[in-house]
Amino acid sequence: MTSRRPQDGDVQLEPPVARHADVVPAVEDRSYLIFILGALAMALLAGFLLSVVISLALSGTITWGEERLPQMTQAHGWAQVQGWAGLFVAGMALRLMPRFAGRPPIRTKVTVPIFVLLFAAAAGRVVAQSSPAGTAAEALLVVAGLAGAAGAAAVGAAVGYTLARGRKRPEPWRYFAWAGAAWWAVWAVLMLIAAFKGARNDVFVPARLDDAMAWTVMLGAVGNFVFSVQSRSVPVFFGRRLPSRRKLAPPGVLLNAGALLVLASGLPFDGPVSERLLGAGLALAGAGLAWLAPVAGSVWGEAKRLRPRARAAARYVLAANITVLMAGALLAWAGANSVVSGEFESFGARDAARHALGLGMITMLIIGMAQLVSPVFALERAEARPAGLEDHLAWWSLVAAIGLRVIAALAYAHIETGPRMHLAATAGVLAWLGLAMFAFSVVRAVRKEPRMKALLATAAGVSDSGR
Repeated sequence: MTSRRPQDGDVQLEPPVARHADVVPAVEDRSYLIFILGALAMALLAGFLLSVVISLALSGTITWGEERLPQMTQAHGWAQVQGWAGLFVAGMALRLMPRFAGRPPIRTKVTVPIFVLLFAAAAGRVVAQSSPAGTAAEALLVVAGLAGAAGAAAVGAAVGYTLARGRKRPEPWRYFAWAGAAWWAVWAVLMLIAAFKGARNDVFVPARLDDAMAWTVMLGAVGNFVFSVQSRSVPVFFGRRLPSRRKLAPPGVLLNAGALLVLASGLPFDGPVSERLLGAGLALAGAGLAWLAPVAGSVWGEAKRLRPRARAAARYVLAANITVLMAGALLAWAGANSVVSGEFESFGARDAARHALGLGMITMLIIGMAQLVSPVFALERAEARPAGLEDHLAWWSLVAAIGLRVIAALAYAHIETGPRMHLAATAGVLAWLGLAMFAFSVVRAVRKEPRMKALLATAAGVSDSGR
């Protein structure tokens, strides 16, 4: 083997297992880890805990926090969407988009401040909306909105700059990435609007605006980055060719057109206009999601291109895309009903779709793709040992949580509130347990990484000396 001097524009990555004269060393970006850990903290300490508390309060099992249930419900939703999904997706987008575009990693002096802003925004909103009345919650909500707007705008700008300066190739993932960057900029504006409106209304954001924001973020800001990464990676895992622009363009247009109509529904229209806009947006986005799941991701097959140890993680990807199919069908049906009637229709189907996307597409895909593409799991992916007890426990806990939460939502108007909320609370506990097992695996991988690198580097040195 002959050594080669690095050329201008080369992306130099630190060798994961060995160092020798033929390898040009460089520093690998590690800031994505703080996004992962921050997202896990928001989900475990706020999002899923609040889901259990709110469900038990609605069932009458506990009385704590009854007077603040509307605000706490919004806090739960944004702890999940902004804290769990937003932080994780932002961290992985800032790490993966430069690699996809052939650019050097984004520097930590950019990524770390973005993390601080986004984490402070999510935590601040949760605290503000969960605090008793009469505190400084209004001021905290405004500060959280300002921080979140700055952080979201920075994510959109960093990704947009990376794509603009990257290799100009007509790859389909790039269009989803551009759309995702644009939606993060839109999200920045929405955070400001929601913060000031909520501060004038006992830290409760108007329900129509909050609902439109939540769907816009899940479909636009999060959904586009999800399918950008999936279309670039997942088909290869399952031994298929990457999808072409022609195959991805129609569902991509449906997804983003739907998100635009959902966003428009948050405007102060009179009469049935708002509900028809929201319904049309959900119907279009639902059709786009159901189309994208098998084309950009995978809903069947075996991940033959992965090592045996990594195939356990691929089942999260399959489960995520199967729930996307289900959520897409539910959204298309519920949205069509609202378009026809001009009224809020099919609450159960909407709630089921929201949690299928939140627990299914977002949570399952986060866990699966983190284990498949994050460097911290690289050495575990190469191990010969099968998945351990904690891996199986995380998987089955999350699958059960998705099933129970969707059933609880679809049972709306069919069974009484108490039993339905007990199902939702059980789903929250199971989801918390599954995510805690994933957090344990992250900590384990971080702690094992230096030792595994040292062992593999020693083995490589012995091999070289024996030549």
